[in-house]
Amino acid sequence: MIVNHQLLDRDFFIPSWKVKHLFLGTFNPYGGKSVAYFYGREKNFTWNILSKIFTSHFNRNNINELLPLLKQNKIACMDMIRSVNALEEFVPGIIGEGYRDSKIINRKINRNYNTLFINEVIRKNPGIKVYSTWGKGSTLKSWIEEVSSVESNVISLASPSPAARVPKGTEKYNYVLNNWQTKIQKF
Repeated sequence: MIVNHQLLDRDFFIPSWKVKHLFLGTFNPYGGKSVAYFYGREKNFTWNILSKIFTSHFNRNNINELLPLLKQNKIACMDMIRSVNALEEFVPGIIGEGYRDSKIINRKINRNYNTLFINEVIRKNPGIKVYSTWGKGSTLKSWIEEVSSVESNVISLASPSPAARVPKGTEKYNYVLNNWQTKIQKF
């Protein structure tokens, strides 16, 4: 069974505006909780942190407010995976609660990558900074090979996902905020 990215048919799925900061995630499945834009789930820290760094209020719930601010700040998001092909028994784990990368980046699921389009955006935007938001990421060889085919130095950020771990005794939001502030140069 094929599960497409839920934003695949949206005109912003592949950004057409000038991009200086490209944030790469993993996958947002069709059939899962509907979101207006990437990193749209309520417990994810992405938009709160980017609001602080870029001193703009990025409202993840209102695409009509969000897109003009993204364009103004030359920010875009894309996911590494366009769709997955999985046996029907695995689909509930893909579209269900939690959205764990381990449910899609494994040997049981076939991933259709978005790398070709990511590289097109990179080529059209000289000087672009590309950031991954999956933390340490998967150790699966095919995933590592695909990420290494991105035509830019990918700057690894701490994962904004509530499921991601941080050092013991560390408050998650402040840890992620500090990590991102040290790696993202606004200008």
